[in-house]
Amino acid sequence: MNNKIAHKFAIKNLRAHRLVYLPFILSSGIMLMVFNIMASLSGNTYVRERHASLPMIINIGIVIIGILTFIFFIYSTNFLNKRRNKEFALYGILGLEKKHIRKIIFLELFISFLIIGAIGLLGGYIFGKLSFLALNKLMKDVAGGLMDYPFSIKAMVETIMLIALAFLTSLFATSLKIYNSTPVELLADQKSGEGEPKSRYILMVLGFVLLIAGYYIAIRTQGILKSLGYFFLASLIVMLATYLLFMSFSVIYLKRQKEKNSYYKKERFLAISGLLYRIKSNAISLASISIMSVGVIIALSASLSIYDRIEYSARNVVPREYNLDSPVEIDENNIEEEKEKLRNIVQGTTAKGGKITNDFISYGLFTSIQVEGDKFQTFMGDGKHKPYFLVACDLDGYNKRVGKDYKLADDEILLTANQKFMLDKDKIEIADRTYKVKIVDNFIPSNVAIETYGIVVKDFETIKFLSNELKLFDRDSSSYEDSIISLSANWDVTGIDKMTYRKNLEEYSKDKDINIENADKYLEDAYELYGGFVFLGTIIAIIFLISTILISYYKQISEGFEDRKKYEIMKKIGLEDKLIKKTSASQISYLFGAPLAFAIINSLVASKIVYQLLALFGVMTFMQYGKYFFIMIGVFVVIYYIIFRITNRAYYRIVSR
Repeated sequence: MNNKIAHKFAIKNLRAHRLVYLPFILSSGIMLMVFNIMASLSGNTYVRERHASLPMIINIGIVIIGILTFIFFIYSTNFLNKRRNKEFALYGILGLEKKHIRKIIFLELFISFLIIGAIGLLGGYIFGKLSFLALNKLMKDVAGGLMDYPFSIKAMVETIMLIALAFLTSLFATSLKIYNSTPVELLADQKSGEGEPKSRYILMVLGFVLLIAGYYIAIRTQGILKSLGYFFLASLIVMLATYLLFMSFSVIYLKRQKEKNSYYKKERFLAISGLLYRIKSNAISLASISIMSVGVIIALSASLSIYDRIEYSARNVVPREYNLDSPVEIDENNIEEEKEKLRNIVQGTTAKGGKITNDFISYGLFTSIQVEGDKFQTFMGDGKHKPYFLVACDLDGYNKRVGKDYKLADDEILLTANQKFMLDKDKIEIADRTYKVKIVDNFIPSNVAIETYGIVVKDFETIKFLSNELKLFDRDSSSYEDSIISLSANWDVTGIDKMTYRKNLEEYSKDKDINIENADKYLEDAYELYGGFVFLGTIIAIIFLISTILISYYKQISEGFEDRKKYEIMKKIGLEDKLIKKTSASQISYLFGAPLAFAIINSLVASKIVYQLLALFGVMTFMQYGKYFFIMIGVFVVIYYIIFRITNRAYYRIVSR
């Protein structure tokens, strides 16, 4: 067969199968476009110079999206070729050699992937500019313009490498199958579904055991670090359980329905028998839809929660517009002197204009501890105790910071923590002292990742006591030393333009050789870091959503072609169109509803451990995450219903031909 004839075959086949090829080309092009955009942003000079931490986040996204896109390509081409096994078998029966069939397949894949590549590269450049502007908007950076997003040769090469790898892998897998299969085997393979496992009862028990184990980990895990460690383990366990239960339990449940007397009613008989066949054929696809649905809900709700808490996180770390830390360690001999130095420095910043307001000076310490019941002790690192952080500050500074007027007796402290489960105490013991506890709102800096207690003490004597009793390990001396007591000044300024004051502040800082932090700078850094995570989460959610849509579409198309002959048979034996459509509609509704219901249940269980992880980004109460979580469930149900309606329409077009 010469190239011209093979090319004609390929073009004719693509046109004939446009119902499945067009969605594949468009969705694959979009996914490749997303990969190209991420690769372009990673190497963009403006992004690298203006946002130091963002390229690292984007590089993580490139790896994740690259893997998902590659898997998506392989799954899709496998589906496309399986649908055409009968056609390939007929080619063989009609006399075409296997090398000729492989040549036709090569040209079809090459044309398809060429179009996908063009969509990915052109769309990546065009929509990449919009993504660049959107990313800068997320990070509150208004300086970046379209001219700062040039065409990236490096991103183009990486995109071509990805699509070339997917093309060669798909071509190799398809060619190998054609080479090793006879026409009879190809015909049999097209009629086979995903298959019913022989040991389905064992798989069902294993599925439920894994599901319970995954749920137990997700619900019982307490603490940020533990959640970080166990989240991926629980996710993998529940994902495996989902596949096992769709493959086994759904089949067993439907077979048990045959034992009921109601099974022999014609509507129920047709519905259950048809549904049983569909479940056997599509169990893995249904499980995949359910898992990716969870991915969409969790990724988007977490992204929105993170973005919503950016300003809180920044203000939580820097409570006033400006902050200055004393460069020396504080003790009872120098505290008043250092306070006076800080006051003078703060007042000196307004020498060229402005008035200091809302100022306060606070002292405190930051150390690591271990907790046994109500006892707070020096963390020994013996492997028997979990580490906690402790943030302590003075009462006067705390009252001025939060605008309260708390009073404390000598044996009282204010207590808070960045995890609610840690606040189950009405007293704490430190060495030979016992303190009564008053619980207050969380004031611990949101950039502290580990479980942390915060306490407010009456006076400097108590802070000094904590420093002596709750020691820190010094690596240089290999011994435990008193925790360092620090002193800081915080203030706002009025009566002067902010930019003018900052310019004066910069000159003043250089002259005094000091480092004054400002809240807006920290807020810029927070938008840069958190905005990057939000962007990445949104991109991953889009990838999952595209995959969900395409798998749902392919599943309906596949079933449409299979059910067309069954429709004809049912009509020939005298069944009414109304009954056929009714039983078919109930089967399709179940097949769409089951993955969605399982996804919502899994998402609800996962919400607890996800919420705890979001404490890393300043999400301190469940409803700060929960409001977006439940909104996203509602939005996804609507999107899922739209997908159902569109794919259902395609299904009925096929079966009614």
